[in-house]
Amino acid sequence: MASTKSPVRRDSKRLAALPNRTSSYTRFKSPMQRQDEGPDGAPAPSTLPPPPFEHETLVQGLEWWLDAHMGLASGLAWLDQLLDGGATGAMAATVRGLAAQAEGVRDALYELYCDAADERLNAWTRPGAPFEAQVRGSYAWCASVVTLLGAITNGLRSDGGPDWSAARALFRDVERKYTRSSPALKDAVAALNLDTASPVEPLRNLPRDLGRLFVESEALQSALASRFA
Repeated sequence: MASTKSPVRRDSKRLAALPNRTSSYTRFKSPMQRQDEGPDGAPAPSTLPPPPFEHETLVQGLEWWLDAHMGLASGLAWLDQLLDGGATGAMAATVRGLAAQAEGVRDALYELYCDAADERLNAWTRPGAPFEAQVRGSYAWCASVVTLLGAITNGLRSDGGPDWSAARALFRDVERKYTRSSPALKDAVAALNLDTASPVEPLRNLPRDLGRLFVESEALQSALASRFA
C-alpha cells in the first residue's frame, strides 16, 4: 500500500543544536530524544519526522538518502556558524545569499525524500536508477558548494582575506559535480498519471517537488558561475 502523508508542509531545516534559529534546519529529531519503547510498550517513534515515516522499518533502502541529507544539513549549519562568527562586508552578504540558495536545494531534496516513501518510487531509488543518480549527484554537488562557501568565509575572517585562486579551483570542482535537470525524469513523473489535485494522493506534490529541485539547483549554479567562473 502506498504511504499516506499529512497536508501540512514539510520542513527539512530544524536542528536541535541551534535552538536560537527562528527557522528550522532539519526535521530529524536528535537521537537523544529516542527511547527504547513508548508508554504502551510499542516501538519508540523514529528519529525521522512524521509524516511520512512512523518507524525506520518504513524507510529501508533509503538510509543512504538520510545519511546524505544529514551530512548536507550539518554542513550548512556549520557554514551559518562561520558566517555568524564575524564575517562582514559585501562579500559576506553575497555568501549569505548563496548559502540561503543552497538551503533551498536542501529543502527540495528533503521534499523528494518524503515522496520516496511511496512504494511506486521503489524502483526509482535503486542504485543506478536515473532518479537515484539525480539525487545522489545533487547532494554531492551541494556539499561541494558548502565547501566553497566555507573556504571563502574562513578567508573573510582572516587578516589576509580569501584565497581567490583556491576559491576558483573549488568552483571548478563544483562545476564538475553539478547535476543538470533531467527531462527524462519529468517524463517519468508525467507517466505516473498522478491526480495532483487529490488530497489523498500521496504523490500529489511529486511534480512540484522535482521541479523545485531543478529550479533551485539551476538558480544556485548560475549565481555561483556569475561570481566565480
